[in-house]
Amino acid sequence: MDMVLGMRRMDMTSAIQLNESILVDTGSRRIYLSKPVLTAEDEIASSFASVLEELGIRYSIVAGYIAIMFGRSRRSDDIDFIAYGVGEEKFLELCRRLGGAGFELMQGDISSEESLRRIYREYLGQGYSVRFMYRGTILPNIEFKLARTRYQIYSIENCYEVVLNNSFRLRIAPIELQIAYKLRLGSEKDMGDAAFLYSLFNQVINGEELKMWFEELGVNIKLLV
Repeated sequence: MDMVLGMRRMDMTSAIQLNESILVDTGSRRIYLSKPVLTAEDEIASSFASVLEELGIRYSIVAGYIAIMFGRSRRSDDIDFIAYGVGEEKFLELCRRLGGAGFELMQGDISSEESLRRIYREYLGQGYSVRFMYRGTILPNIEFKLARTRYQIYSIENCYEVVLNNSFRLRIAPIELQIAYKLRLGSEKDMGDAAFLYSLFNQVINGEELKMWFEELGVNIKLLV
């Protein structure tokens, strides 16, 4: 992908080329990502994010798909989105748009207002997630949840915007928080994700922010060595 157009709009003193596919503008918290072939996860996440963007819903992508997006060689059963400012009526509007974009609600009927209101009250309104599948694809699917914790809200308010192939915009959790949280989870898969992100984004990681999250989450930074 030609990144010149994006670079013209940024302060070049804040632009860092990580590799031939990834350019990070730390000033605007924007990442330009070029991929010759989109994965199934990329296509599903981009389609879902496009609807959120159209509706002006503030959100962030968290968990394993972030590492997969940037090239980690593994698959995922779900793509995790968190959002806030989505009341019951907004959820109905969101589902109407998602239905038109090819999504189905796995816990109910996306075309039924009665079903959607029940789902909102029994799931999202109670702190649980709901799942959407895209064009009949069961895995991977979208796991959608409303932000409630400090970490979730921070992830949205301090997200990075990823510009994928100059065509799609997706917002992701801060890399520093993602690394620390993945290490706290502690599974082999999560620790692999953390190590991958740390190695890839080492040039642009905010060391003080990473240290803050390590201390707050009780993670030993030596796990990255």
